[in-house]
Amino acid sequence: MYLINMGKMSKEIAGPGVEGTVQMLKKAYGAELSAFHYFWFVSQNIEGLGVLHQGFFEDRAKEELGHAKKVAFRLMQLETQPTDEPSQWEQDSGLGKLQPSRYLTLRSALEKALEFERAVIKHYNDLANNVKDKDHATYHLALELLDAELEDEQNIEDILAKLEIQ
Repeated sequence: MYLINMGKMSKEIAGPGVEGTVQMLKKAYGAELSAFHYFWFVSQNIEGLGVLHQGFFEDRAKEELGHAKKVAFRLMQLETQPTDEPSQWEQDSGLGKLQPSRYLTLRSALEKALEFERAVIKHYNDLANNVKDKDHATYHLALELLDAELEDEQNIEDILAKLEIQ
């Protein structure tokens, strides 16, 4: 009952395009939870010199889970219950199967992460552009998460650059 009352004004403010916004938020939620699983799995199973960066992957997992919580809260404000089904996260995310067990060396884990981080960056940019001047709450959330993902991209690129022999 609380969510319905909470979401009424939020949904009204979001405007007539709210269903499209909800679909984009579901995609973001799926992507964040898929990325969380990827980073967590890699952090626990990375091989070789990658163990020196285990903390990096753990921190990314925590960050992605935090992003998923924020997106879930916005979905609930819009009277939509986030799914608890991992196969649905994969489907909604548009990222496909991330298969973290295939990327357990440092370079391969980072290159795969860079690939899906860039897809998420594009998605948050599209979300922000879609709701700009219409749904300020979702717009600010999209900008916040876009900024965090851009920072992640840069950090991954920096680590990859340091792996190169000069």
